[in-house]
Amino acid sequence: MEMSTSGFAFRWDVSRPEQLGTLPRGEPAPDYPEFLADLRACCARVVACCADGRPVFVGRSPESVHDHLAGLLANTRWRDRLTLLNLSVYHWTADELARQEPAGLAALRAQLRRLGLDPAALAAAPRPVVLVDLVASGSTLGLLQELLRGWAEAEGVDPEAVRRRLRFVGIVDRHGHRPKHWLWSRHVEWAAEYRPRALRSVAVPWRLWDYLGNRQRKVSRWNPPMRWGREEMARPPRETEHVEALRLAAWLHDAGRGRAERERFAAALAAQPEMRERWLRAL
Repeated sequence: MEMSTSGFAFRWDVSRPEQLGTLPRGEPAPDYPEFLADLRACCARVVACCADGRPVFVGRSPESVHDHLAGLLANTRWRDRLTLLNLSVYHWTADELARQEPAGLAALRAQLRRLGLDPAALAAAPRPVVLVDLVASGSTLGLLQELLRGWAEAEGVDPEAVRRRLRFVGIVDRHGHRPKHWLWSRHVEWAAEYRPRALRSVAVPWRLWDYLGNRQRKVSRWNPPMRWGREEMARPPRETEHVEALRLAAWLHDAGRGRAERERFAAALAAQPEMRERWLRAL
């Protein structure tokens, strides 16, 4: 299998309907009755927890959060901040990646550089970079920050400068977020290297977490280390499940651009405790 030097993993851009052609026509992937309301509340909390930073949505699970926010924030100063980073590293370690998938790791670095997420860019970023993902154990976010800091050392960039620019938002099941239950930001070992406020949690109903993390059809192809940089990943996915997911993604984006949905979202933002901060009031 040929490898791509760019490290690029293709993903349809739902904010550019001229590129989608007739693909959004037809039946979308199934959701559930309360999905849009649950997603809107999640989006508002994610924005509030980002503290005026740059959100980077890690993996495929938060695709819908990204797509709806892309519509909601299309005419704001946040419109160019939202980034999707399609990768799956569950259960992998940095040592395993270096030993078993060196070409894939090089491709991942190429993709990160293309997205402005290489160590030099992170260290000089004008605002914090916020890694957002659905969290079960925190291992994906932990490995990604480890890879970024190790890469910084290899390139002669101060790893502490990279650490200072990183923030984390974990979307968690609301039941698991209650007192006396496991809280990811207090139990993962790597969290001790960051200030407590650098790790935030967004608690959502189980029906949303389960749908996004376990049951939803995805726009993008699954992208584990053995696929990083493969030419097949750079080609548009046209399988039925991906096309149906694209239709739902396009609908979420378009709904976010509508006046009624924006008014609901603005009300959700106004209810956030962070509304006392100037940046959120301005947004």
